[in-house]
Amino acid sequence: MSRQGHVFKKDDGNWAYDVDTGPSSKDRRRVIRTNFPTRTAALEALEEVKRTSRIAGARSAQTVKDYLTGWAKDRFESGRIRESTARGYVANMAVTAEWFGDLPLSELRAPDLDAFYRHLSTTGGRDGAGRSPSTVNQFHRIIKTALTDAFRKGLIDRNEALNADPPRVARQRLDPDSLWNPDEVRAFLASPWLPENRRIAYTIGFATGLRAGELAGLYWTDIEDDAITVRRARSNGFKGRVYEGYPKSAAAFRTIKMHQQPADLVRQWQEAQASAMLVKGLGPQYVLTNARLGPWNPNGLTRNWIRDARRAVEEGLVSQYANLHKVRHWFGTELAGDPDTDLASVKEL
Repeated sequence: MSRQGHVFKKDDGNWAYDVDTGPSSKDRRRVIRTNFPTRTAALEALEEVKRTSRIAGARSAQTVKDYLTGWAKDRFESGRIRESTARGYVANMAVTAEWFGDLPLSELRAPDLDAFYRHLSTTGGRDGAGRSPSTVNQFHRIIKTALTDAFRKGLIDRNEALNADPPRVARQRLDPDSLWNPDEVRAFLASPWLPENRRIAYTIGFATGLRAGELAGLYWTDIEDDAITVRRARSNGFKGRVYEGYPKSAAAFRTIKMHQQPADLVRQWQEAQASAMLVKGLGPQYVLTNARLGPWNPNGLTRNWIRDARRAVEEGLVSQYANLHKVRHWFGTELAGDPDTDLASVKEL
């Protein structure tokens, strides 16, 4: 008897098969079936029992923890997702794996997922009081995709995430009052303590609505006739590695015409940056550079914004804190709707 099994003809003329379907040599499980009219029928039945026993073995051996953590890494290594996306998947699946531990994947049920979503809603987050509904839904979407793959590969009988109840996410309109007004933008960008390299980065952000990674990935060759063309973005991968790739979506490949005043500032910055790089023996490539004249890490640009925006609040330059993503909204509401305005009457950034 072997795990490969074999078919044989009986004395009565019928065919049979004999196979070991046990999960290990210590737990042998012999299966013998007889009375098949042909050798082909016996072979087909043998292959089916071998297939189902392999699935059962995989189901019994794999835990939720092992599957989810391995799935996230495999999805990246197979090229199905970007490294920056995989980094988020791995982080979320680590939290998920810690919660479910050694629960067998085949025993996972929708109520288990509901309990996990409630746990997420009451723990973690910036203040430790719980994650937002949108964040919990992000966990749910990743888990649902992972279980869809598990079902497709025969590791589970059904995708229990389809029956789970993540928190409802209410679509909220952007509150215009949450954005800085033109006077506040002017005051912030004119702050005497704001280094020139960050001042120009924020100015381009307000003037174009680019994402942090797109700002960090700008080359001087991307600027022509006061227009910026987005061709790439810098992203954070595993272990803090920064890499360059395509923008977030096909629509992100775009050209944005800058208003005259920020365009003039960019040209002035180009001259100042070139002079500083010449002293250091460096060649200009990136439009925006950090304090060491190197390209920005997108997370570093965001962290500096957080400190600068909070200081602006403390000094009364702006009425409220706004994250860097709000700059994109500011561009969309203040500039995109009125191409004739000069930064919505903000002429002295």
